[in-house]
This record gives sequence, structure tokens and C-alpha cells, in this order.
Amino acid sequence: MDIWKALVAKTMPLVALLCLLGLFACNQASLDSETGVLEQGLPDETSTQVSLAEYDNDRLSYVIQAERMERFTDRRMLYGYKVTLTSYDKNGVVSSVIKADTTIVDDARNVIFAEGNVSFKTQEGEIRTQKMFWERGVDEITVPVPLTLTRGGDILRGNNMRTNTTLSFVEMDAVAAEGYFDEEEFGSW
Repeated sequence: MDIWKALVAKTMPLVALLCLLGLFACNQASLDSETGVLEQGLPDETSTQVSLAEYDNDRLSYVIQAERMERFTDRRMLYGYKVTLTSYDKNGVVSSVIKADTTIVDDARNVIFAEGNVSFKTQEGEIRTQKMFWERGVDEITVPVPLTLTRGGDILRGNNMRTNTTLSFVEMDAVAAEGYFDEEEFGSW
């Protein structure tokens, strides 16, 4: 019996400590701990060194190549970094090539935003700027910052340009020109 008393006396503080820990560990507050909600700004998919083809029914619409791409499927948005975006016409022929540091393709609104060392090339000419918006549904390009437009070897510099992908018309502010302009050709600008 003395052995049992000695054993109980030695283990009693340990049993009391375990009971206290059990009481405090199992309270309701510890079970109701909140976990954070995932950020809404996280992309559904992130890829590096990627090439993506977009089709309109069975017709190739454009191919985008990027060093890094983030896709948000619920918003129908695509963010590309160090991008080359090649657009194709209805006959499958390259109609334009955009290069930019950052490109956002908003498929929900059918708009492409390009920023940082932007180059827009077509057979008709080239636009170089830092920021460009292309509303594909109405085929309108807007450049709200200074730009350089090269067409047929002639160079126009200006601000706030509005045009289309074939450069069939150009509206811009504060225009400066380099090159030779024939009066007939000037009328087509």
C-alpha cells in the first residue's frame, strides 16, 4: 500500500496539470478561431515562357507570347509581361503585331491595354509609345501619351492619337513631322 501512496503522490501533480491543460485547451474560443479568406487578386493560373492561341469559333484570332502570364478566368482577364501579341485577319494572315512590357487582354470588354515600350506594327506603318488601348470590337486604337508614327518612311510625332489597325485615318494633337509629304498623300493621313 505504501508503494501506491508514493506513486499517487508523485503522479498527482502531473495529473492535476494535465486536467488544467485539458480544461483550457478545449474551450469554445479555441474552436472558433478564424482563418483568413483567400485574396481575390490572386490569378487562377500563372505561367512562364508561354504561348497562347485565342480562337473566334474556328478562326485564329491572335497568338500571345509572354515571359510570364497570369490568367483570371472569372473576370476573363489575362495579364502578360514581356509580350508579343500577333493578331490575324479573317483570312488567317498576320494583321498586326504588338510588343510591350505589360499587356492586359480584357476579353469581357474586347479591349487590349499595352504599356511600357509599346510597338504596334502593321503593313501600313508602326506606332511607338509607352501606352496604348485597342478596342477590338470597334477597331479603334487610342494612344493618350506622346508617340511616334512611322508610315512609308515618314515620321509623325504627337500626342493623344486615335486611329484604327490599318492606320487609314489618324487624329492626334501637337504634331511634328519628318520626311517628305506629297500633298495628295497628306490628304490621306
